[in-house]
Amino acid sequence: MRHRRKCKMNRGRGAGARRRRQRDMRVLIAAIAAAVVILAVVIGVIAIRRGGTRDNVAQTAPAATEAVLVLNEESEQDAIMVIDTPEPTPEPTSEPEGSEYAGNSIYRPAAAEGLLPIFKSSSTEEKIVAVTLDDCYDAEALASIVDLCISNQAKITIFPIGDKVLDDSVGASLKYAYDNGFELENHTMTHNGLYRSSDEELAYEIFQQNASLSDLLGVEYQVHFLRPKGGDAREDQRIHAYCRQLGYYGIAHWSYSGTSHDLEDIKQSLAPGQIYLFHARTEDLAKLMEFIPYAISQGYTFVTLNEMFGYEPNETSALVTGRTVPPLEPYTAVPVTYKKTTYAYGAYLLQQKLIGLGYLTGEADGVYGADSANAVKTFQESVGLDPTGEADPETQAKIEELYALKFPNG
Repeated sequence: MRHRRKCKMNRGRGAGARRRRQRDMRVLIAAIAAAVVILAVVIGVIAIRRGGTRDNVAQTAPAATEAVLVLNEESEQDAIMVIDTPEPTPEPTSEPEGSEYAGNSIYRPAAAEGLLPIFKSSSTEEKIVAVTLDDCYDAEALASIVDLCISNQAKITIFPIGDKVLDDSVGASLKYAYDNGFELENHTMTHNGLYRSSDEELAYEIFQQNASLSDLLGVEYQVHFLRPKGGDAREDQRIHAYCRQLGYYGIAHWSYSGTSHDLEDIKQSLAPGQIYLFHARTEDLAKLMEFIPYAISQGYTFVTLNEMFGYEPNETSALVTGRTVPPLEPYTAVPVTYKKTTYAYGAYLLQQKLIGLGYLTGEADGVYGADSANAVKTFQESVGLDPTGEADPETQAKIEELYALKFPNG
């Protein structure tokens, strides 16, 4: 009996020990799990903080081969650069900080080799859009559009022709718009395409329009964006070189033309980051009277180009007198291929040489169209090059060579 009781007691003690070990094991496992969770949280916080202070840039790298100019294709996709909003710094920076509308990331187009960025749209997910207003021929329509936008708290960007800035009624509306937070940018002095202008004419057209804005506003006003007539020569390297020289951020294009579409199509196009093209005229006023309230009802905010792309407002300083137009400085041109629908000063110079060599008739106009393509194709056949009709760098070099032989004095 004593032996059996002792065995039972031993078995009881063994079972109790096992239960204690199991309980201790469960406590240990729970402690390990808690430690793992805490460690994961700490790692996550560190990663977030590091991510918030590091610039993450995603852009389409330029091709290693020659650049190709292809213009007037609304379907072309622009490369997009994503830039985290920088932390404020007490020291001036060469790159302005982000706006309140850009959120945590600013989406800016990447610049192709030899060019400034071309601002066509933003890839933001924020419900923001930018309306741009060109020309300003109609003073009454301009005044009505400005009043409409102010009453709807919709800021826009205006690209007036310099000659119209000098008009008293147009100038009054532009000054009123500026005083209410609108943005004024450059649309040349006389509505010039620039791609067949001399260097002196190009400099005058761009610089003098900016000067006319400064005189209107009573301060030296730093323009950020140029929009050449029709946007045709937006990839002209000479235009970009002069704009870079003047401190511009780039060329302003658009993702949707409100002028060219009816109201329903414009409404259907509404999407974050769109840049709309309108003109100061009665037809566009009627569209904007419907479109602006509609977009606001859909939760959208109308912003300026500076706000959309995270730039500070245009800089100002004390007005100066006795301005002189700065000449175009020397710049390095990147070899390009001219194709149909190219608008460029380089195409204009090429046409002059083709005319001199007898392959092209008429006058050079800077528009590489069917006649230019046929002339180049004929030239390529005559010198044993692949007759594509496209003026690639090899073809251009051969034209230069033969032109120099025929006209040694230029």
